[in-house]
Amino acid sequence: MSMHENAEVLLAWFRERASATVSEIVASGLMKSRTATDAVQYALRNGALERIVRSGASAKDRVHYRATGVALPAPRAQAGRPSFDGLLTAWGIVLEPPRLLSTESCRHQISDSGLPDND
Repeated sequence: MSMHENAEVLLAWFRERASATVSEIVASGLMKSRTATDAVQYALRNGALERIVRSGASAKDRVHYRATGVALPAPRAQAGRPSFDGLLTAWGIVLEPPRLLSTESCRHQISDSGLPDND
């Protein structure tokens, strides 16, 4: 699954809970530790989860996460395909060059007249 899909699964799991630690997510069997940590970080970056630090708690129970109600952004449609279209548009460079009208065309043809050289 992609990072976005893992975060969606995690947010659905959080709808049934007030808050949880990464250890609780792993203990529930929802995801492995690394996947859960990455999904939590992705959701935090996008504002879908918030971090709650409880002072005085053990290291294992110190950091809890809670859903904020903010939806994750739509996943990228063209993952892995770089594009400069947005940058070119911002700079005012058209994506397709304009078609220039031409009313006349000239053709030059060089031919060998068959005359001897005067060397």
